[in-house]
Amino acid sequence: MSNHPSVAWSAARVALGVLFWEGQFQISKQYFAKRLPETSEKERTYKRAVSSYIVSFVHAFFLTWAGWRIVFKLRLGSVTERLSLYANADASFVGFVEVVTIAFFSYVVYDLLHVIEQYPDLGGVDILAHHLGFFTASLLAYAYGAYPFMLGWLCTCETSTPILNTRFFIKSWREMEYTLPNIDALAKFFGMKTRGVVAGNWLEYYVSVAFLWVFVAVRVVGYGGALIALTFDLKSVEDNYIPYPVRATLYALTCCGFVLNAVWTYKIYGMVKHFRRKTLKQRDACEEPISDSEEEDPSVQKRS
Repeated sequence: MSNHPSVAWSAARVALGVLFWEGQFQISKQYFAKRLPETSEKERTYKRAVSSYIVSFVHAFFLTWAGWRIVFKLRLGSVTERLSLYANADASFVGFVEVVTIAFFSYVVYDLLHVIEQYPDLGGVDILAHHLGFFTASLLAYAYGAYPFMLGWLCTCETSTPILNTRFFIKSWREMEYTLPNIDALAKFFGMKTRGVVAGNWLEYYVSVAFLWVFVAVRVVGYGGALIALTFDLKSVEDNYIPYPVRATLYALTCCGFVLNAVWTYKIYGMVKHFRRKTLKQRDACEEPISDSEEEDPSVQKRS
């Protein structure tokens, strides 16, 4: 059975993690400082947010990979191994999960500071509540080595984040004149007949649908199933190695996370329905067909 890391070593790891994420942000911010225009409010908003989304990509790809690795490692493990990280005899796996938890926690700290700084560009009250909840959950999970199997499933929820971030870029690009060529390039790559803002609308709709399906798969079905498994695991053992207040707090936060995911699913579904009506209304009101399932006059490229 592995030992818990010391407080000093843990604090140093968290500090290094925050510096790692902030360093990426600052490098990206400096790179775009003189390369992106800010002649309109949309351009200024995009310029302020783009670095955060780039760092989010890095974080999401890492946690997605790490989360699935943890899940597949522990899926056939004992109840004790799923509930307590330090019940695992594999020291390398324990170290890996510690690093993943630090990456998760340090990113929450970094991102929470930026959400507050750029509020509400990066999210509203629900995003703040989400960050504060996972700040507490990841801190307790690391401090007590609690529920590594549930942690793995929590990390897999990041599978949907790259799709959400892609939607941000498509939405931003179709709203700014100088980035419309990016939309045209994507439309051409995917064999779409439309270009410009019209193509951007359809691309955003398609990405939103993909995001909804992946979100439901990992954050409702997968996470919900893991929550049910956690409930049965907790009932099957004494779980004395984790103090009751910590267990109660973590379980409550885990349940709140599922409720929040369900609420977001409802909102995302409403967003997708609204955006579909918007694109279809635009198609029906337009003289030339703009749906990619229809023929379009090649001499006309409507951008608005």
